[in-house]
Amino acid sequence: MNYRKDKYGNDLSILGFGCMRLPAIGEGENKRCDDEKCIPIIHRAYELGINFFDTAWGYTNRDNQRMVGKAVHDFRDKIYLSSKLPPSEVKQPGDFRRKLEHSLKLMDTDYLDFYHMHALNAQKFDHAKKMEMDKDMLKAKEEGLIRHISFSFHDAPEVIKYIIDTSESYGVPMESMLVQYNLLDRSNEEMLTYAQSKGLGTVAMGPVGGGRLAAPTDLYAKLTGKPSIATYELAFKFCLGNPNLNCALSGMQNLEMVQKNIQVASDDTTFSEEE
Repeated sequence: MNYRKDKYGNDLSILGFGCMRLPAIGEGENKRCDDEKCIPIIHRAYELGINFFDTAWGYTNRDNQRMVGKAVHDFRDKIYLSSKLPPSEVKQPGDFRRKLEHSLKLMDTDYLDFYHMHALNAQKFDHAKKMEMDKDMLKAKEEGLIRHISFSFHDAPEVIKYIIDTSESYGVPMESMLVQYNLLDRSNEEMLTYAQSKGLGTVAMGPVGGGRLAAPTDLYAKLTGKPSIATYELAFKFCLGNPNLNCALSGMQNLEMVQKNIQVASDDTTFSEEE
């Protein structure tokens, strides 16, 4: 596994584990994580070098945090644990703290390494500011409950700059961000550079386009004259080739996907600028 240090000295595996798509049982409101399948997958990922695991308040009918916490319990102090809370869950004073404490209890941990305002756009960020979610996050950081104030993002790229600059001006600067970035969607590329210049850690979601870049292809061979490689490998190499990116999350669903993705993330070969 290859690792990259962010500006805070965190040594992140360049491949992170997005836990949202792990196996589940039940349907609708009864859908829950399938612990018997999920936990061995997470354990194997850790054994092969992944040290960044990402979950969120709402994943798998709010059962994902519990399962992830259970899975990483024995090596909690050797990994980076990331979770998220949508600003819409903060409707009145005290909501943020109650839900953070609930998440910590579910995951059986004393702290989270990265805690995100989840799926921000301009409107959600403004709501979070109105509810003083940022100040609550800063207080939680000062108390050691979270290590880094973060946000995940779904909006126009220029809103990233608005979030970073506004947070800085209010005295609660963002320390990392999680954004969409892949071969099909490079719209946030400039903002990855900007975030790094402002000292933020940067993590990409969707490196294989939600699975759309996972099919076999001879595209690389046609473009370069070199032997063909699988599309998912091309997608990861493109994403991880960006020096302004610390880590790329993959929503791996089985042991085979873990093995394949880690093989790519353990290869030092990068694309040339032309490629």
